[in-house]
Amino acid sequence: MIAGQLSRHGNVLISGSDTFKGIVAKAEVSYDRPTDEYTLLAAYNATINSGEIITASVNRYIPTKIEKPSADNMEVYLRGFAKIVNASGDLKVYVDPMNASTDGWDEPVGIDGTDYGWITKKTGVWANFLKLTLNAEENVEIGQIESAVFLVTIPRNVNASITPVSEHRFETRTGRKWKIEDVDDMVYSDQSYLLRVVSDER
Repeated sequence: MIAGQLSRHGNVLISGSDTFKGIVAKAEVSYDRPTDEYTLLAAYNATINSGEIITASVNRYIPTKIEKPSADNMEVYLRGFAKIVNASGDLKVYVDPMNASTDGWDEPVGIDGTDYGWITKKTGVWANFLKLTLNAEENVEIGQIESAVFLVTIPRNVNASITPVSEHRFETRTGRKWKIEDVDDMVYSDQSYLLRVVSDER
């Protein structure tokens, strides 16, 4: 019955190159406030690709977990958890121009158009930025705050080009540069990476 209702009344959603019927709704429905957490319901046979962005109309969502609730040992529907996309950008790594590959005239190659050795390894990465704190220490006087700290969720499929690690850079489409301090690849295993970033002054 649940699967039939979802197939009949759900919206068309896109996961990678596949489409399916489903419903996306706010996770915390008891709170009338903006939230970045959403739940997804779909028929049990829906094709939701691990680590792929889910597109619903004009919004995009980064999956964090996909579950398959069952009744009498039969899968009845898919339930997913996701975060709404609110930014996009590029993942970059630093290559010292002195150590770059050289051409026949001993000139560095592969660094033209880069920000002093920062080379784009994955472009067009969708992300969810969640403010963690403006400073790790409590009771810091106004004007003494060093930098903003954000938790950033990105889809797992980026590892086809690069596996993000600390010290990499995430540069948003607005030109803001963020230094990746830590990467959590366990909490949202198979679906997304959770990054902790701070402003990058390098």
